[in-house]
Amino acid sequence: MGKVSQFIKSRSFQGVLGMILGAVIYSAGVVFILDLGNFYAGGITGISQIIQTIFSKGALHLFPGFKSIFVAVMNVPLFLIGWRGVSKRFAVLSLSAVIIQTVTMALFELLQDYGFNPLQELQSDKLTLAILGGLVLGLGNGICLKSGASTGGMDIINQFLSFKKKTSFTKISFSIDFCIIVTGGLVGDIKVAIYTIVRLICSILVMDKVYTIYKYVKLSIVTEEKNRMRDALVNKFVHGLTIYAATGGYSNTPKYVFETVILTYEIADYRDIVHQIDPNCFVTYTAIKSIDGHYTRKTIS
Repeated sequence: MGKVSQFIKSRSFQGVLGMILGAVIYSAGVVFILDLGNFYAGGITGISQIIQTIFSKGALHLFPGFKSIFVAVMNVPLFLIGWRGVSKRFAVLSLSAVIIQTVTMALFELLQDYGFNPLQELQSDKLTLAILGGLVLGLGNGICLKSGASTGGMDIINQFLSFKKKTSFTKISFSIDFCIIVTGGLVGDIKVAIYTIVRLICSILVMDKVYTIYKYVKLSIVTEEKNRMRDALVNKFVHGLTIYAATGGYSNTPKYVFETVILTYEIADYRDIVHQIDPNCFVTYTAIKSIDGHYTRKTIS
């Protein structure tokens, strides 16, 4: 039982479980909400919609299945970018998420063909669908990202750029999808584009709350175990340290303050090591909005 419990709590298992859950939630949002409201999609799917609209305005119709083939073909180089530019784990989990989305979307579409859509009565209420769609898609996407994966497509580019430019993933995602949706509105239906922007804003707000694993945190440790603590942290992790000499205000004994900036997904690993070295140490965690200077930002491995 101990090994089973340890496996369930492991990052690998929780990552796969989160990826599956996020992909299923995202798929449900796309089929039961996004398609129901006929909203423009972001990313690669949104680009395919724009191409279809442009061709249809010219009285030319692309072959059936163009969208799915276009998305599949475009995802190949994007996965290669994710493999080399982010991490192998990220690329593999993202590919798995896309496969799960393909299967679950087909299942949900089959259910919809048989008349099952719990939100069918809201079809004429575009604003409600936009807000609800944003919440559901943002949650699914955020869970996938928090698990170290993505829903594929432009999310891979967004993640790659967020590491290279050290910029928030959600800011990059919003900027790219906003441009795609506005373009879709200019060549298609501007009203649909406006509702889609509402959906996008809701998605980004939810995603920003859920997807926190690559946000910065300042870790402060107060301990008497200077040498052992330093050796353990320097040998185990890639981030640098600053050490201050201090004096306990109550005990009046010499102490040392360790300060470092880590990523939120590393908190558990740091906590385990720190309390192994000194069970009585005092640790605080402070959120940091941004940093300047050299900093090693490591992906989940």
